[in-house]
Amino acid sequence: MDNQQICGPLGPVDEELIIKTCQELVQIPSYTGQEQEIADLLVEKMLALGYDSAWIDGVGNVIGEIRGNHPGPKVLFDSHIDTIPVSGTEIWIHDPFEGLVENGRMYGRGVVSMKGALSAMICGLAPLIQYKDKLSGSVFVSGTVGKEQFEGLAFRQVIQVMKPDYVIVGEASDLAICYGQRGRAQVIVMTKGKAAHSAVPLAGKNASDMMLNLVAEIKKQTTFSVSSLGQGSLELVSIASAPSPGSSTVPHTCWATFDRYMVQDELEADILQPIHRAIAVLQHQDADFSAEVGIAESGLECYTGQYLSGKRFFPGWILSPEHELVSGAQQALGKAGFTPALSTYTISTNASYSAAIANVPTIGFGPGCEKDMHIADENLKVNQLTAAAAGYQAIACQFLLTKEQESSERWR
Repeated sequence: MDNQQICGPLGPVDEELIIKTCQELVQIPSYTGQEQEIADLLVEKMLALGYDSAWIDGVGNVIGEIRGNHPGPKVLFDSHIDTIPVSGTEIWIHDPFEGLVENGRMYGRGVVSMKGALSAMICGLAPLIQYKDKLSGSVFVSGTVGKEQFEGLAFRQVIQVMKPDYVIVGEASDLAICYGQRGRAQVIVMTKGKAAHSAVPLAGKNASDMMLNLVAEIKKQTTFSVSSLGQGSLELVSIASAPSPGSSTVPHTCWATFDRYMVQDELEADILQPIHRAIAVLQHQDADFSAEVGIAESGLECYTGQYLSGKRFFPGWILSPEHELVSGAQQALGKAGFTPALSTYTISTNASYSAAIANVPTIGFGPGCEKDMHIADENLKVNQLTAAAAGYQAIACQFLLTKEQESSERWR
């Protein structure tokens, strides 16, 4: 969309307000577990715009509501408010916390993931406030914490309390409608050997050597399903042994961590089975071979002091392109001047909880591209930022605006 077309069903979006809001969010560092300052600002912003309510829940998520005067569905728009830390500042050309706009792009940590989308949601949905007598249902905007460390964990609190009928996550999609994503599991494998002096290795059993053999066997035993989401994958991402540092000592324990990407309908047992099979093969060859495997479990300490924990298993999910949320969003965006492609995410999002676990119909729609996330000089096209705001407004109107009001409003 070019700037001449950036208009929601209720009229042009306020580009100046959206840009200013996004800059203010970028200027507040909000690493995971340190989101309180940005959360407080978001509550202040939403109330100043006229949201019926805005609050911070027990784990630190920010939630705002625009409540229609008639009963109807609950439509939830979600972006996370935490970012990964800034590293390699020597290769940043622009200040990561300035929010500089230059040559049609805004630069800054989190502008793509996901402060741009959140700004577009808050400001793009605000015009609905003037039409509450024509709204059937409520629109919610959530700014969730902790996603960069544990997707879906804090978002779980929002879904369980708000019980939305539809969810739109704002992760970068280049303004395409994403109707699915691969799942991700973090798999931990451990081998157990016997410590000894490295000068007399036969007195012990080297757990690291055992792990090297096991990794090779796992690759032989693992096959991957293929679906419309693509193909599964398994990638070794870290390996460590004990004792550490292990000067002159044969390691007695070794841990390896794998990222296992999954298509829809793959269960925990499905992805662990080939690893159990690999362990069995090596135990058959060596009666002293000992290894264990499981899904990693970890937690998240929120800035409010609450602690959340869970398994690092985030299932894949997909909606039919004919589902009313997908087709309705496509229709609404088309009326607003978009020609949205249908796609799926490569990244893992908070929809791992809403769609895959809570079974709430969910799509993704957001400004920016996945390749521009988490990079030095993270940046976003300003016209995508304002276009996303018009798009969020269009999607909300599709499901909340009464048909009489919809037909009387100007779509461009």
